[in-house]
Amino acid sequence: MKNDCYLSLGTKTEPLLLACLILIGCTVIPSVAETIPYFTDQTQQAGIHFKHTNGASEQKYLPETMGSGGLFFDYDNDGHLDIYLVNSGDLSGTPQPHRHPDHINVLYRNKGDGTFVDVTADAGLQQNRGYGMGCLAADYDNDGDADLYLTNYGKNQLYRNNGDGTFTDVTSHAGVGDGNWSLSASFGDFNLDGYLDLYVANYLDYQLETVHACFLEGVHIYCGPHEYPGVRDTLYRNNGDGTFTDVTARAGVNNTGKGLGVLFTDYNDDGYPDIFVANDAVPDFLYHNNTDGTFTDTAATAGVAYNSEGRATASMGIASGDYDNDGVSDLFITNFSLEINSLFHNDGDGFYTMATFEAGLADSSFSQLGFGTQFLDADNDGTLDLFVANGHVWDNVSDITPSLSYKQRCQIFKNSGSRQFKDISETAGPFFKRAVVARGVAIGDYNNDGAMDILVTRCGEAPVLLRNDSQIHNWVKIRLVGTESNRDGIGAKVWMHTKETTQFREAICGGSYASGSEPTLHFGIGTQDTIRSIKVKWQSGHTQTLDFSDTDSPTNRGVRIIENHPR
Repeated sequence: MKNDCYLSLGTKTEPLLLACLILIGCTVIPSVAETIPYFTDQTQQAGIHFKHTNGASEQKYLPETMGSGGLFFDYDNDGHLDIYLVNSGDLSGTPQPHRHPDHINVLYRNKGDGTFVDVTADAGLQQNRGYGMGCLAADYDNDGDADLYLTNYGKNQLYRNNGDGTFTDVTSHAGVGDGNWSLSASFGDFNLDGYLDLYVANYLDYQLETVHACFLEGVHIYCGPHEYPGVRDTLYRNNGDGTFTDVTARAGVNNTGKGLGVLFTDYNDDGYPDIFVANDAVPDFLYHNNTDGTFTDTAATAGVAYNSEGRATASMGIASGDYDNDGVSDLFITNFSLEINSLFHNDGDGFYTMATFEAGLADSSFSQLGFGTQFLDADNDGTLDLFVANGHVWDNVSDITPSLSYKQRCQIFKNSGSRQFKDISETAGPFFKRAVVARGVAIGDYNNDGAMDILVTRCGEAPVLLRNDSQIHNWVKIRLVGTESNRDGIGAKVWMHTKETTQFREAICGGSYASGSEPTLHFGIGTQDTIRSIKVKWQSGHTQTLDFSDTDSPTNRGVRIIENHPR
């Protein structure tokens, strides 16, 4: 029987009481000094001068309001996170999506002093096709550097990292130029062969030649997903030779959805990554990996196809993390305005329970329209907090519903340590008091101070780089290097043990909305100063444990763990 007893106790609680609580199945969470996460907008100071172009037109073409994404990744392996930002372009007056030379995506190299420099041309990344939507990075060819996948309204692109600061467009050779309207993507090794496969979430069958105008209460709006049929997503199997094969049909993931977010995650802990897809206004998918190269959609029986009222929601973004420290990853899904967001608690038995109301996340999301989202431990107290990017899709929504607005405030929720969250946006910095049209979210420690920073992209506007200036607690960061498993260690499961707590992370690539976060695993450990051990369960099946003493504990620094190599 599962015991739902969660207690937050002081670090000096009597040992006998602790033992009794643990014996009856309670999860005991030691309390730490209260800290309030605080973020400072550093966009201009950091040298980020990018502005997203969506080409908003009188025709109100739907892609104009859906972009775009951003990415934290270390493309040159210098130990500093770089930034990639997706631009879109102009759709008006043309039968096909196109990109003006001034509307290219931008790569910013981190100079290591808190500032960035535009190196797009030097890196060979200025040739962008289609109308840009999202981006993702992973080492698909296991050569030790991060490659770049771009989703578009139009043909997608794969850039291979040459390892010398430049990239080469290998889309045609690799066979991954999905021609559908793609938003998000996720890398994961679904057949455990050591090479990263690719799932691309596709949205609508939306052709410029046949689009029509939509009106609500006499107001011309951007059409919704109900106006156009969905298209199937695409699953590409990595052949291990630099090419991919479309295995969508044979793998059984050819349901027609309206995908906006996607993530590989092993939800049932059987060692094989499954696939969760966030669909817009139709049921979400949860593809259970049958371990034979095929999948079965189990979303309805697992409890994540619909909300707690049995309704399909307009799902946008995905956050994955163990918010209650019970050893399994939970899911948070952002939804449309006048729908609450969905927090799905992983019950550890192959089923989920919607916990939005119990967690205190319902009322604060009802009038918002959420896109990108991520869990992060903003103050390193040992529990995952939650960031949500908000912004409506109708630029004139207030003409229809005066209580709603196009520009909305982003939100950050502090984890209380007892399965509940508190909205602390009012005290988390001036940015959270500004109304914006936010879309993508990426998390990463760009200045290497142990505090997780936030990159927020905005539709038709400049992005926002939020530096975490919280008074943080102790931490450790873990970078995985696979040898038999994929090089990035994606799909590995990691447990970090201190004297008093155990935390769990799953290495993932994707989620949020059209964006990608730092692949390094970050753990806050509160006021504790000693890490006892780190255990890694690799996708190859190997389990590796690193034990530490008080003198060699990797507190407040990074640890690089190579599969099956002694430290």
